[in-house]
Amino acid sequence: MKKNIFITAILCFFLNITFINAQKSLTASSAQGTATSNTAVNVWNTVASTTLNLTAGVKVLVEATIEVQVTSGNSDINTQFRLTDGTNFGQIISRYVATKTYTDKGIVAISFIFDYGAGFTGSKTFSLEQAKTTTGVSKIFTSKAEITAIEIASSNVSLPNGQATTVSVSTASSTYVAAANTNSIVLEKPADIYIVSTFSTRAANAPAVGAWSLQESIDNSTFTDIPNSQITRSIIAANENGNGAATLVTLIKNKPAGNYYFRLAHKVNSGIDIITSGATISAVVLRSTIATGDDVFPAYSDSPPSATSTLNSYSDIATASITAPTNGFTDNMFFMHATYNMSASGANIEYATYKFGSSAGTLPLFEIQRYVLNGTTGSGGLIGIVSGINEGTSFNASFQHKNSGATGTLTTSNVGTIGFFLNSDPFSTLSIEEDILNTNISIYPNPAQEQCYISNNVTDGETSFKFYTLTGQLVHSINVLPKTNTKVNVTGWASGIYIMKATNNGVNIAKKLIID
Repeated sequence: MKKNIFITAILCFFLNITFINAQKSLTASSAQGTATSNTAVNVWNTVASTTLNLTAGVKVLVEATIEVQVTSGNSDINTQFRLTDGTNFGQIISRYVATKTYTDKGIVAISFIFDYGAGFTGSKTFSLEQAKTTTGVSKIFTSKAEITAIEIASSNVSLPNGQATTVSVSTASSTYVAAANTNSIVLEKPADIYIVSTFSTRAANAPAVGAWSLQESIDNSTFTDIPNSQITRSIIAANENGNGAATLVTLIKNKPAGNYYFRLAHKVNSGIDIITSGATISAVVLRSTIATGDDVFPAYSDSPPSATSTLNSYSDIATASITAPTNGFTDNMFFMHATYNMSASGANIEYATYKFGSSAGTLPLFEIQRYVLNGTTGSGGLIGIVSGINEGTSFNASFQHKNSGATGTLTTSNVGTIGFFLNSDPFSTLSIEEDILNTNISIYPNPAQEQCYISNNVTDGETSFKFYTLTGQLVHSINVLPKTNTKVNVTGWASGIYIMKATNNGVNIAKKLIID
């Protein structure tokens, strides 16, 4: 017992020294912009751009939120948006906007992980572009947007991640079915996971109400809803005239080590069918791989109750007390994302207006608005980055709304607010038990061919070892006594990557095994 306490104490000291000298930052940039499109069909124009200087960068998460409205033509316009780095393109999101007895304003959110496969060093400019599919050069629309780019994988720090896209999926189901599924994401240690999905919605035959949910699975077969990760939308017309845009975002706290799958699911609440198109779902683990330093990026989430507004003045929907990491940085950055439903009762809402607030650092003002017809439900998103936060600073971050027209009652519901630091925290609550377990278990040779060996130096209790394929299939399991090494026969196993999950006294770790 004394020996274990001594080892733990030495490990704590060593871990603190290591983390204090190895704080990491995720390179990030953001910008705002506006653009008016008066060109022909399918001509893309830049709304906003931001440039990121990468050093052996492999993957970059890019997100944007947009407010769009018709500015000329007294007509309806089907607008489109996409993200690009000048060579590669994300999914296309469509949003129908109208000018009738009112000037419609819509909210669009879009996200995509750009994957360069190998490390890229140099400057990359990421842009949000817009176009229209409605004919007529007199039909003009204007957008304003905020765009952010965050380097999530490089030689310096790599956050496990996954992404899936679909062009178009329809359903008439009244229960959730898949719209887009990620590949397996491996957590070597417990971590928070940030998940964002952006997509377009419409109905093929008649007006409808649809629902969308973020879901998770350990076997890529049985999926369950992630709490507080659902929205509904009213689709007020069929086909292109009903094109809407939506986003879902969530944070899963303290997910145990293992491999997981995530998906965007959709269903029909009322009507005949719904169509989800241009969908992207991205999941990012906010704890780096052990190989690049095992750094933790602190994250926060909130699911506040519904809030109403009848006034043209801002009120808080959600507010959270945040403390910046004590990491030696005077310029910590804090990324925020909100997703929400808005509905109108008593009268049309012209307009539902949203923004973020922060009592510390620098947060460029970005307000986003949406027209909400009486008796209907819409959805929206908003992103922002607070910069220049000194280490250890406590501050309030808020998500706010107002009823700009002061007519009717605006209700904002199904709110999810997410925030995470782009700088690591050397004093995060990392489980010493996990580190001890990880230190005392190894597998060799790796890659293996006919057999491999588990080196188990754990001194307390049996350790369970389970081997999974990347599709979640369990191929082998064994319980091992303390201080016992074990041979595993892998003859007949298909070549590829397997995940070994080790569990001891409720503590989990995961390691990769490669079979040649």
